[in-house]
Amino acid sequence: MKKYSVVKITITGLKKYCPFYKEGDTFIIKQQCFDPLNGTPKQYCMHSLHSIYPVYMQLRKEKPGTKKTCWCPDDNIVTFELERLEDEEGKGWNRPDEE
Repeated sequence: MKKYSVVKITITGLKKYCPFYKEGDTFIIKQQCFDPLNGTPKQYCMHSLHSIYPVYMQLRKEKPGTKKTCWCPDDNIVTFELERLEDEEGKGWNRPDEE
């Protein structure tokens, strides 16, 4: 089994209404993918993913417990807190059980 980085994203602030996120929403990125079983948003805004991605790429190499913040590029409407969690072991997404 391989070890994979895990990053939790939490919406920690809203300047005004956002049609995608509400304060307190969380989602997880592990094995470089959104974990579909552990996210509260029903849809994800591409603008936010543009902001989250470079921060995620830095944070996944940091020690667990490290946090970073980024904002939605649409007038900083949404504040995202990214937190590096402990690595997880796994066979990988979409891997047959025999691997």
